[in-house]
Amino acid sequence: MKLAVEFPSVAFREGPEKIIELAKAVEEIGYDELAVFDTDEAIQLLRAYWGDEKVDFTGKHYNADAIAMEPKPPQGATLPIWVGGYGPAAFRRAGQLGDGWMGGTMPTDSDSTDAIAEVRRYAEEAGRDPNEVGIQLMLAPPPRDKQGKTFYADHNRVVARAEAIQNLGAQWTAVNATAVFQAGARSVAAMIDELGVLYGRLRAALG
Repeated sequence: MKLAVEFPSVAFREGPEKIIELAKAVEEIGYDELAVFDTDEAIQLLRAYWGDEKVDFTGKHYNADAIAMEPKPPQGATLPIWVGGYGPAAFRRAGQLGDGWMGGTMPTDSDSTDAIAEVRRYAEEAGRDPNEVGIQLMLAPPPRDKQGKTFYADHNRVVARAEAIQNLGAQWTAVNATAVFQAGARSVAAMIDELGVLYGRLRAALG
């Protein structure tokens, strides 16, 4: 009997170095395989399920024999799939197969620029229009310290960061409502008011 370890998704929280460390350790311990789901195949299958009446698929990790899915989404196979992650595999997957890349926050703006360029390069190599692949970057990382927890209280700072993200090439960003709460909007009504003010400022600045 062969023994495999199912990949723990929580490992992503500790970054690519820890994922590599885990993979090496699994091999050194003696396990036969570190079983990782194949996102490329999963995306292909999802589009088939959403668009085809019957799906027959044979892949390395997934197989389907005369499978159908109902109800299908109104968009069919064109229902957008955005790919997250930071690293070569994520950039390639977003560029080749995704409708967009959710980049989160990078260590520096230069890292974001390089990552966006990689996504677009993979899209072009796949014969796609690289400008058709959406780009989303976060306004700020999830707050973990006092400075982070006050980010959304400074509207000028929020707008300046959004403008910087737009200049990097992102067409999307997202306001973190939990961080808005942590910045002082301590009720749903207060969050609604704050989101309304932020929207006005952001829309005026970004178009």
